[in-house]
Amino acid sequence: MEKVGKIWFSIVFVLFLVFMWSMVQTFRPVRNVQPNDVMKIKGTVTDIKEGPGFDIVITLENDNHYYYINRGLEYGLTIEQIQSNILNKTVTLYPIKRWTIFTRDSNMGHVSKIMINNKVIYNEINNDKHEKTIQ
Repeated sequence: MEKVGKIWFSIVFVLFLVFMWSMVQTFRPVRNVQPNDVMKIKGTVTDIKEGPGFDIVITLENDNHYYYINRGLEYGLTIEQIQSNILNKTVTLYPIKRWTIFTRDSNMGHVSKIMINNKVIYNEINNDKHEKTIQ
């Protein structure tokens, strides 16, 4: 029974480590975003609204992902300003690319940059070729 107990403990320990790694990866804060940390998504904006925690939520046509500008309202952005710039227009979003247990396609939805017609609307990416719009 002692050998079976050691094997069982070893398996449970490895599963615990895998679980802890996935939790750290999932809930790790997004800081110091670099150009390699984002993916490029093009689409037509169909809705913009206020989300929880001062977020600005962006909905793209034929896309079921949840895109948001984290704490966008605290950075001086307004829903009206964003709506007038990008609502019903084709934009390029740059959400964070990170695999988690909730985002198996690596699309976190946290938008780090928004561009329309080669014009930057919002940018929080460090070391990007375009100037940051927030500090």
